[in-house]
Amino acid sequence: MTVSLKDFESFGDFYRLYHPRLKNYASRLLDSQEVAEDLVQEVFLILWKNRFHLDVNNNLPSYVFTILKNKCLNYLKHKIVEGRYLIEAAGFDSEELYHISFSGGTEFISMEDSLILEMENIISKMPEKCRVAFRLKWIEGKKIREISEIMNISTTMVDRYLARGLKIARKNISSKIF
Repeated sequence: MTVSLKDFESFGDFYRLYHPRLKNYASRLLDSQEVAEDLVQEVFLILWKNRFHLDVNNNLPSYVFTILKNKCLNYLKHKIVEGRYLIEAAGFDSEELYHISFSGGTEFISMEDSLILEMENIISKMPEKCRVAFRLKWIEGKKIREISEIMNISTTMVDRYLARGLKIARKNISSKIF
């Protein structure tokens, strides 16, 4: 079928011919009549906006079905991302509910914040150079060679400070954090 979409009447003919097919195709991909209808309407809107730039000698129906397929796939990808976000949000909500239910407190402090506070408390009990080396290694993620350059000491001394810091951390870590 040779189609010229440049005028409203021929576009309407194309719409009447392909709208039911496109909607059926999208409905099978999405399991939702409403979303399928919306996406089909978006495809026809794209088609109408680009009607002067389309080569009607090419397979226009194939082009339209390809646009619809991509729109459906993008919609499904978006739903997956939404689902992941909702699962993550539910995890945070359940953590907060657990805290409120069992700790008896009204103020919520996340586990991450609790760990940071505990770590800061432990680090504050360390001697100065040990504290600096420990913070550079375990908080900032620096390598031992980088720490030795920053502190202007040997890598052996960095190892000693880190070992001492770990000993202090093991001794002072609170069991309630777990």
